[in-house]
Amino acid sequence: MDCCSHEGPSRGDAKFEFQKVADGVYAAVAEPAYKVNSNTAIIESDDGLMVVDTHSKPSAARVIVDQLREMTSKPVRYVVNTHFHWDHWHGNEVYPAAYPGAEIVTNQLTREAMVRKGLKRIQDHVREMPAEIAKLKAAVARASGDGERERLRTDLRLAESYHAEVTALQPALPTMAFEGTMKIYRRDREIHLLYLGRAHTEGDVFVYLPKEKVVVTGDALIGWTPYMGDGYPEDWAGTLDRLAALDFTQIIMGHGAPTGREWLATFRGYVSDMVEAVREEAARGATLEETQRRVTDKLAPAYEKPFSAYGDYRPWRAGLTRNVERTYAMVS
Repeated sequence: MDCCSHEGPSRGDAKFEFQKVADGVYAAVAEPAYKVNSNTAIIESDDGLMVVDTHSKPSAARVIVDQLREMTSKPVRYVVNTHFHWDHWHGNEVYPAAYPGAEIVTNQLTREAMVRKGLKRIQDHVREMPAEIAKLKAAVARASGDGERERLRTDLRLAESYHAEVTALQPALPTMAFEGTMKIYRRDREIHLLYLGRAHTEGDVFVYLPKEKVVVTGDALIGWTPYMGDGYPEDWAGTLDRLAALDFTQIIMGHGAPTGREWLATFRGYVSDMVEAVREEAARGATLEETQRRVTDKLAPAYEKPFSAYGDYRPWRAGLTRNVERTYAMVS
């Protein structure tokens, strides 16, 4: 297979850059979009493909399918969901439709979270989108400059398109689930699906290729400040320590460009230092607001620059403030 850049019908909506990470292993790196898309990892074997994560909507998944069909005649045999968040599995329905017989795989914890929380959140999106669309229409009417008005019109168009998609969504739940480890052996490829503990969610799945020394992390490791709203900050660093015990050199993250294992040390340090700093402030009796201010001041010298590589797309301080709030509620 060859690498290239590929975009869907709406520029900036579902655009991916395909990067070769190892022989037969590719990352489709999602560009920032109005409704975020996850990265997709593509693993080629002698008789088919494995696709890891399927984005926030079917149209984004179809962009990947179209590109795969240009790259190879091999079918997708396995689709892996790394966790239950919407931007990693709402495109699931596209794959069995395009590749009959494709199995959707995750661990039991994540499948249960999809049923218990993920399906409800689909309805939440359907219910909340009209208000978001109305807000954008009002913003377009108030816009003072042509540039701002055009940007808002683009967002409005994408919001209306997303509302139509999420309303029509046919959620495709995993057809296979494992507990701790699942190993898939092809003639030329060995693939490990691993549960290493709680981190970004209760059931994060890691995909490990021992021969190629590549790991796919989902959102347990990303290129900017992590979202911890469904996370387990106190467990996260320990899970990353178990990840670090594996022999790998390349990482395909849930968001952001592929990276080497040096980013794991930085990311793990941020999580660990943040949790410890919040614990110290809570033990002193500091309020949430005091804790947020002091932890930001303490961590900024080491972490603000490396976590700002994507500019204003996911501001470090705003993300840290939310992370501190989540951690403070759990330790105090």
